[in-house]
Amino acid sequence: MKHNLLHQRPLNLIPPLPKNPYSLPIVSIGAGAIVTLGHLPAYELAGFRVKGIFDINRDRALDVAKKWNIPNVYNTLNEACGSSSEDVIYDLAVPSKQIIPILKQIPMNSHVLMQKPMGENLSDAQAIVKICKERHIHGSVNLQLRYAPYILALKDAIHRGWLGDRLTTIEVHVNAHTAWTSWPFLATAPRLELIYHSIHYVDLIRDLLAPHDPSALHCRSSQHAAMPHLTPVRSSYSFVYAHDPMLYVNIYTNHHHRWGKNHAQSYLLVEGTEGTARAQIGDNLAYGECTEGKQVDSLQICSDKITNGEWVDIDLQQRNRFPHAFIGPMAAAIRRYENENDRPSTDIEDALKTMAVLEAAWDSSTNHMTSISYKLT
Repeated sequence: MKHNLLHQRPLNLIPPLPKNPYSLPIVSIGAGAIVTLGHLPAYELAGFRVKGIFDINRDRALDVAKKWNIPNVYNTLNEACGSSSEDVIYDLAVPSKQIIPILKQIPMNSHVLMQKPMGENLSDAQAIVKICKERHIHGSVNLQLRYAPYILALKDAIHRGWLGDRLTTIEVHVNAHTAWTSWPFLATAPRLELIYHSIHYVDLIRDLLAPHDPSALHCRSSQHAAMPHLTPVRSSYSFVYAHDPMLYVNIYTNHHHRWGKNHAQSYLLVEGTEGTARAQIGDNLAYGECTEGKQVDSLQICSDKITNGEWVDIDLQQRNRFPHAFIGPMAAAIRRYENENDRPSTDIEDALKTMAVLEAAWDSSTNHMTSISYKLT
């Protein structure tokens, strides 16, 4: 059956880019896996210039610098923060507990892109915003799922009315295996799953439904019998929106499905009044695998008007969340440097709202379960 998709311009896959990708050199604070798998490949694709790198493990920083042709490896954080005679942006890829001490050493009036989460809790996040304001630091948070190519395409389809004039359902479902031991610092994280994983889905849902934020939620985040030494590692959320009480928004995550991929799941489902979309969040199904050259993410759309009710695969042009999504937050930060009125969508003020939702989720999970009475006679 012929459908109208053939007559539509392709959906957008690329975030807004700076006029000059070289206008603000990058100093990377951290040289871990997120830097080598996400940040640096993305910056190379976008043509951003990485001027230098620092890591408390100097040998690791040297190895990363050699592989990615980074000209400067700093011996200390003070050297990284004080060695530049030109404006730079500090790219913080460190555990959240290290963000505040680093912000206190970064020069005033600097630009900073910090890895999520913005602290371990809302109090930490508020302290980070306070420090940034006091030191006139232009800060944003690397909540990069908003910029994944399949999300950019989905948002374009929603904006163009392919799913109708109103969204009715958003569901994130993850039932996969996550090797938490790959990140030793998470062993002591008090709100592990909420703050370090499903934060992405909470933030994404806020982005999809902006300017409306959830007015209330239910959440349960729990430990797992196979890893009782870790704090909650699986979660479920249900959100309420005051502007539309019929809107149905849920998140489910379970990271201990270790029985292969046949029945593993990792997807985002969005339904509207006249269409639906399903995105495969492929990185959750490919931890530890070499995905170079593979299309691990996908997006399918079924629209009453545009595809005549048929499911259609959207061509993502070999673009995946890793590394392409990491272009967006840095591009937005550099664009703010070029125009101070061009605020990134993940500015610290907006990221603070995501942290507020997560604080409410933790409170709901720990304090607000309704007891069931079995006194029936």
